[in-house]
Amino acid sequence: MKNIILSAIAGFAPAMAIAGGHGDFAGHGTAVTKDTKTIEATTGTHVQQTSNDVWIYDNPPEGFHEAMMAECNYFSVFAAGMQQPVGGVGTCQAHDPDGDISLWNGAFQIDGTIAVTIVAGTGKWATLTGAKFQGKTRQSLGDASVYDFKPVN
Repeated sequence: MKNIILSAIAGFAPAMAIAGGHGDFAGHGTAVTKDTKTIEATTGTHVQQTSNDVWIYDNPPEGFHEAMMAECNYFSVFAAGMQQPVGGVGTCQAHDPDGDISLWNGAFQIDGTIAVTIVAGTGKWATLTGAKFQGKTRQSLGDASVYDFKPVN
């Protein structure tokens, strides 16, 4: 089940955007699971998974780095006997090499993607609050994955 969970939730990782230049932050990322907790209930399972991620941008604007690190926590719910989650959310805390930080929230979508929004930031990320993105897993590698992301607003 752990590989299925990672595949279902690791494709969410965020992309970033600047008003008028959202495409500058499309890219890809990697996630390596560092912790998984499972709670079995009568009608299903709740899974919490934490990963260390690296986000790599295809064409970052001037002043932004080509990559940054994040720690992400995902919470998903599986109905008894189901392989795919019936729902889930994720939160990532990211920091760039300059020490600027950002906080991202996402929700799993029925099409297997994750819809992600920047909810807070400092430094250069402060003006990006409210920017929205979509992520999808490219390849699941057991306790790791590779995913793609793109801005949507």
